[in-house]
Amino acid sequence: MNKTIKSMLTLVALFVATTLSAQNEKDYEFYPYNYIGIQGGLIKNYSGTLPDRTFSPEAALSIGRFFLPEVGARLSAAGTMWKAEIPGQADKYDSKMLDLSLDLLLNFSNILFPNRHNAVNVIGVFGMPWQLAAPHTYLDTYGGTQVTGYEKWNAGWKGGGMIEFDIAKHWGLNIEAGSVYMRNRQHSAVNKNRWWPYAMAGISYKFGFKKKKAEAPETVEYVAPAPEPKPAPVAEPKPEPKPVVTPPAPQPKKEEVKAPATIEKNVYFTINKADIDDSEQAKIAEVVDFAKANPDATFTVTGYADKGTGTAALNKRIAERRAQTVKTKLVYGGVDASRITTSSKGDTVQPFANNDDNRVVIIVGKE
Repeated sequence: MNKTIKSMLTLVALFVATTLSAQNEKDYEFYPYNYIGIQGGLIKNYSGTLPDRTFSPEAALSIGRFFLPEVGARLSAAGTMWKAEIPGQADKYDSKMLDLSLDLLLNFSNILFPNRHNAVNVIGVFGMPWQLAAPHTYLDTYGGTQVTGYEKWNAGWKGGGMIEFDIAKHWGLNIEAGSVYMRNRQHSAVNKNRWWPYAMAGISYKFGFKKKKAEAPETVEYVAPAPEPKPAPVAEPKPEPKPVVTPPAPQPKKEEVKAPATIEKNVYFTINKADIDDSEQAKIAEVVDFAKANPDATFTVTGYADKGTGTAALNKRIAERRAQTVKTKLVYGGVDASRITTSSKGDTVQPFANNDDNRVVIIVGKE
């Protein structure tokens, strides 16, 4: 197994582990935060390069901070290397390049959709890199000579964009593409300016979240009840003559009103699952028996997901699947589908105080 396959499998395992892990995100503010990231990809030099200079591997390490939901900054170090040669000469040169760049980051997703946590963020990257190249990095294609001076620092500009996917509270995946524009301080007659388009993908670890301030409990002012007025003196009643007692006329018997029959069952599920466990099957059978004994009864089937696991979008889908699974079981048991209404609350409603109990479908049947 080569190193590329091992790296891909490691990223997939990390993605699965962090997606399934429960996060108490409701207790934290998402901004501001710090992050450290690594990226890998390809870079290409167009202006004045030889045919053998095509795409070269590039790696980058970044540290940064998002001060606001819309604005952040990072300091990145990127490096690349390749082989270069001068036409007509047998010598080949090992060319190396190091970029140190201070970048401004603008989160357009938070600008367009404020006051919420966006799982996918489109970020603009605008930077000023300083480039240090090894000797022989640039070769004058037309003159067949080396362009000197590139072993010194050269300033330039950078622009691009990045799409970041939040896969967990502390982890994100990103894809970035752009171009670095460098200017040769020696101002070669042929090769004055350099464009370096690049594309990379990577992973970032976020930290430094602040805990939300606890909301002060509501206070209710106690108002003492007003004293009850003293009762007025009551005169002793005069004795009344005894009434003549006549036997009551027989009353017709009242028909007993039968209370409508009802049933409520909670069917619990395993995390990230929509299949009904064997231990919960008996509850489905009880609802089917109730439906057969009460043919006029109708049923509501409501799916839920726990808020402590996953994202709102994932929880909405899993709650819908759970409700649909319960309905299918009831119909299979003999309950007409027209008597069943399904709905999904996702993680917007938590019927139980215990987080794990909210992975549930609540069945309510009434005549």
